[in-house]
Amino acid sequence: MTAATGRLQVTSTTDALVAELRGRILSGELTPGEALPENALASEFGVARPTVRSALQILAGRNLLCRPHGRTATVPTLTPADARDLYFVRAPLEMEVVTTIAERGLSVEHARRRLDELESLPADASWGDRVRAHTLFHTALVDAVESPRLSRIYPALQEEMQLCLAQLHSAYPGPDDLAREHRHLLDAVTSGDPAHARTVMREHLDQAVRLFTARSAGEPGER
Repeated sequence: MTAATGRLQVTSTTDALVAELRGRILSGELTPGEALPENALASEFGVARPTVRSALQILAGRNLLCRPHGRTATVPTLTPADARDLYFVRAPLEMEVVTTIAERGLSVEHARRRLDELESLPADASWGDRVRAHTLFHTALVDAVESPRLSRIYPALQEEMQLCLAQLHSAYPGPDDLAREHRHLLDAVTSGDPAHARTVMREHLDQAVRLFTARSAGEPGER
């Protein structure tokens, strides 16, 4: 495992370690199948093994690590079947979100600001930064419908969605590709045409599954 060390600046050491490892996983710095030995992490960060163990358990609970009992934690290797299942769960929620926004003419100003932030990232921004900005955009869309329960459950789903996107870096070779795709989506959502919004969201979700399947097969994805 290779990674730059850094000062942990969060309220607790466990939280800091969780945030650091989560960032490395979702940026693709820690690759699918890579092991995270407790001893190595304790040595790198200068913390006790129980602290490492707690952090790994939290990440495993978020489905960002595989941690079979008594075995070393590893970064999950998502399969096309995993991606299809994730989007099977995600699709009904976000299809309903864009339909509701278009039908009611709800404000998406927060989502628009999040998209502006994604578009304004410098060309050399890390993939992890783009993944985070992408997630904030989708979360803002969900929050626009003002459903407290949906806003509670959606972030947990997005943890694995970010993991999926982290493994799709090669499908977006241009620095503006991800932002351009989401600008098209936002334009559809704010068109006032619910059917059009649903069509574009469906294509957006289906394309992600196609790209992931193509990447797993070692083929160039259709853009």
